[in-house]
Amino acid sequence: MTSNIVLNKLKDHVPEVSYGYVKQLIKSYSIVFCIVKPRTTKLGDYRYNPTTKVHSISVNSDLNKYLFLITFIHEMAHYRQEIKYRRRTAPHGKEWKIEFHTLMAPLLEESVFPNEISKQLSKHMQNPRATCSDSHLMRLLKVHDEQYHLVLEDLSDGDLFKIHNKQTFKRIKKLRTRYECLDISTNRKWFVHALTKVEFVN
Repeated sequence: MTSNIVLNKLKDHVPEVSYGYVKQLIKSYSIVFCIVKPRTTKLGDYRYNPTTKVHSISVNSDLNKYLFLITFIHEMAHYRQEIKYRRRTAPHGKEWKIEFHTLMAPLLEESVFPNEISKQLSKHMQNPRATCSDSHLMRLLKVHDEQYHLVLEDLSDGDLFKIHNKQTFKRIKKLRTRYECLDISTNRKWFVHALTKVEFVN
């Protein structure tokens, strides 16, 4: 079960008006919820351990309140998909979309989000998928970050950068929502989302 300490910390990570709803979802289901250190490859995740039979959801601690909330609902939809269908469905298939719609609807009805985000989120909900794949929505959400962060699309092709102070990459070229990048130390290609937070390397 999720500790009261984590539930209290949650107050600082979601819009105030949504706290009761999110807290109730966590307490109503047998899940372990964690607020974790930032991860490069994902905003949040849902996992099921068949050995311990524990369902867990984690969300990155560095997300602004609106993105944190959307990410939590996204992962909660995966949990509900799992307990109803037992992995017999696609990760973002119609069953997951139904659960995501169901969980998000009360938040849209209560006007939890600023108007511009609410409008784009409503469009996103017509065919929902991973939030980070919706560049329009991500840009609107980025405006609400507490401090400005340089992102990959702010750089130029050929620029060097780091992600979370790890290995150094070179931006090569834009594809669709991602950039082809080269890991300088291994010469391996990576495909990094345009809105990934980066540190410019001189």
